[in-house]
Amino acid sequence: MRLEAQAIVLAAGPGMRMTTLTNHNPKCLLPLGTLPMVCYPLHLLQEAGFMEATVVVSSGAEQRMRKLVEQYDLKLNLDITTVNTADDPGTADSLRHISAKIKHNVDDVVIITSDLVSDVKLQSILNQHRARGAALTMLSANQQVDFLKATPPGPKSKPAINSDVICTASETGRLMFAVAGGDYDEVLNLSGRVLNSAKSLDVSTSLTDSHLYIMKRWVIEYILSKESPCGDMGSLKDEIIPHLISCQFTSAPTKERNTRKLDIHDVIENEEYDDLVTKYNSSVVLSRHHSSKPVDSRVCYIYHHPGLCVRANNLNCYWELNRKMHSLFSEVCPNSTWSTRHPSADVHEKAQVTPDSLIGAGSVICEKTNVTSTVVGNHCRINSFVRLTNCVLNDYVTIAQGCVLENCLITTNIERKCTIKNCIVTDPERVEENMSYANEILEASQDFA
Repeated sequence: MRLEAQAIVLAAGPGMRMTTLTNHNPKCLLPLGTLPMVCYPLHLLQEAGFMEATVVVSSGAEQRMRKLVEQYDLKLNLDITTVNTADDPGTADSLRHISAKIKHNVDDVVIITSDLVSDVKLQSILNQHRARGAALTMLSANQQVDFLKATPPGPKSKPAINSDVICTASETGRLMFAVAGGDYDEVLNLSGRVLNSAKSLDVSTSLTDSHLYIMKRWVIEYILSKESPCGDMGSLKDEIIPHLISCQFTSAPTKERNTRKLDIHDVIENEEYDDLVTKYNSSVVLSRHHSSKPVDSRVCYIYHHPGLCVRANNLNCYWELNRKMHSLFSEVCPNSTWSTRHPSADVHEKAQVTPDSLIGAGSVICEKTNVTSTVVGNHCRINSFVRLTNCVLNDYVTIAQGCVLENCLITTNIERKCTIKNCIVTDPERVEENMSYANEILEASQDFA
């Protein structure tokens, strides 16, 4: 029996752009709202009808990942595989690491990053991918400038926005060229084959590659082969995706197979439009007078989503997603049994909590406390006379009595009464009694002796 699709979640990224937040916590498990980040793409898969997913995580994160299903009421079976991130493996390296887990009885493989937050309907992307007989479909979205330019706590710096360049055929949406932000000079050169393959082209720097791809199984086997030109490539977005797009415009090799590298023409599985119609629509009976035509099985497309599509892969987006999660949650997690204010949270009747604040499971908000526009993670304790304004608290954080925190990201206990504004706090020892702090990252000192 053939399965239509297999889902793979790439969750081993170290989160190098997240400052000290990932020193003791894998990026995929950082809280977004009151859920771990990886729950959002997992929910996206679940809503599309997937019953299982293969998840690639860094070594040491597997036990916590296994607990997600029960803790957050997910209905997916997770096949969890670990990779050693000491050598900084790329996304393609993570995919090679699980090559033995790619099922041979599937038509398509869905690859999604663990930091994607979107209200897109995955089933719609799958439907387009199959209807067009695409080798590759890439999810694209409008660049979310308000997230990229958000100002997180800590020292002020100008956000670096590196725009992807995405080129499509105007009439069909066929993906003709793509290059990741920061990987190009001021001048881009398009080959004559690309220019001659469409009547007109749309070249955009306002679209982003959202790192959700659907590929035919034979495409996956090609890029994972050691004999393929992809064998030395480490990144899906930066290297392999541009290579697959360029393969649309190549001719079949003339040299004998044993004298050259594996070519995409060696592994391509051709289909006809009639085959696609009957494969996914069993009730259709084609007329005997109908003539079919072959599909170009190398063809690549984008699926453009005009709605929310943000990657929490830098501090700016991570901060802004947390700030807006109170209004986004029902869109990005439809039908979820998890709530933005968990019923197990204990909020004292004399505490003031604004409606746009999120309170996680098992958290305690004591009397005479003011919580405004703040995310309070799971199992936190906010003691009396605390004022929290526009803050994000990770799980298991305790705030001492009388603290005033404004526009802060807190991952550790605040054990002494203090005033902190516009700071990231990851080390409790950096906070002293009755002191004030502003525009800092309060982290453990590094000893290089």
